[in-house]
Amino acid sequence: MTPTPDARWLPLLALSTTVTVAFGVMLYAVSVLITEEAAGAAFSTTVLSTGYGGALLIGGVLAPSIGRRADRLGVRLIFVSGIVLGGLGVTVFSLATQPWQVLAAFWLLIGPAGAMTFYEPAFVAVEQWFGSEHRARSLATLTVIGGLAGPIFLPLASALVDALGWRTASRVLAGVLVALGGAAALLMARTSSTHAGAVNLEPRLVTLRRLVSDRRFVIYTVSVALLFMCLQAVLLHRIALFEEGGFAVASASAGAAIAGLLSFPGRFAAPFMARTWGGLPIQVVALLVLAGSTAVTIDGSQTWQLLTHFFLFGLAFGAMLPLRASIMGGWYSGPAYGRVMGSQWMVVSVAGAVGPAAVGAVRDATGGYTVPMALVSAGLVVAALLTTISARVAGNSISGPGTG
Repeated sequence: MTPTPDARWLPLLALSTTVTVAFGVMLYAVSVLITEEAAGAAFSTTVLSTGYGGALLIGGVLAPSIGRRADRLGVRLIFVSGIVLGGLGVTVFSLATQPWQVLAAFWLLIGPAGAMTFYEPAFVAVEQWFGSEHRARSLATLTVIGGLAGPIFLPLASALVDALGWRTASRVLAGVLVALGGAAALLMARTSSTHAGAVNLEPRLVTLRRLVSDRRFVIYTVSVALLFMCLQAVLLHRIALFEEGGFAVASASAGAAIAGLLSFPGRFAAPFMARTWGGLPIQVVALLVLAGSTAVTIDGSQTWQLLTHFFLFGLAFGAMLPLRASIMGGWYSGPAYGRVMGSQWMVVSVAGAVGPAAVGAVRDATGGYTVPMALVSAGLVVAALLTTISARVAGNSISGPGTG
């Protein structure tokens, strides 16, 4: 017997808490830890950017396997394992003295941990537990709670770095990840015992061939890949960008935290708007707003630019977060949803890995963020155009074992 949505509220709350802490430590806090006042004083921007970009790439490679396991057994063990790996990865990063040690911490530990604890497996859990009838409410809950990661962990990481130094701060944050994230993941494991169950899974290459034959899936995946490439670059570099423009790290971190708060209306409203008007038109508008928010950082030396960036970015980023899951759930909901999402995420993560590393390399080559931020702004406009095209293309039926 499938539990009612009310009976699944505690698992959803535990799931959302785990995602929040994982994002807070392994994404937002890391963006503070790589600044010049922290690990940037010991390692180059290229090394740190390549480390984080490689982590995204490794996570993407693992995404199809994680999605298949989630289809078959649910997400509980995935999240518990990811929290442990993430805590170990941040600890190893804090002890690194050589560039290869930074890369090992990100590529071998933090990357797999992120793939197991960020939104991707959480979206699969939501689809399994709630389906189309309660998709909007559950996605809104997940992403609204997840939005606390930035406002909490950006100022926390900045304060810890100032008070303890980046190495000790990293170890403290690793402890927070394991203690709070692990407790929530274990609570989720105890209370969410009903999952999708056994699914007859076709070979990975067969799944990929079916998806590649779907033009709508391909075009939309390319648009999301370009979006994620740009977003990861902005999220990882924006504090360092404004630091270079003359602002204190604390000021830029505060702006990023405010942007996190501004994302809450979009996080809550976007799933319901997508249910009423469709997710694709809303995503196009959000992409164009993101492009505008990035364009004002091309200089990044004026107060109005800092304020405008974080204001616009927060509003659009919040709306963007649940839209992909809402759109993909409407197209591919069923026993193979995790497999489909994982296959898409593999492509998206490759692009996401390129973004931070490319921006870091161009920044080092040109001596500033002007050129890379101009390229990022243009990329977001192209993503909006591709999303518009995907709305006009009919999707194919992706049949096979375990599809719905």
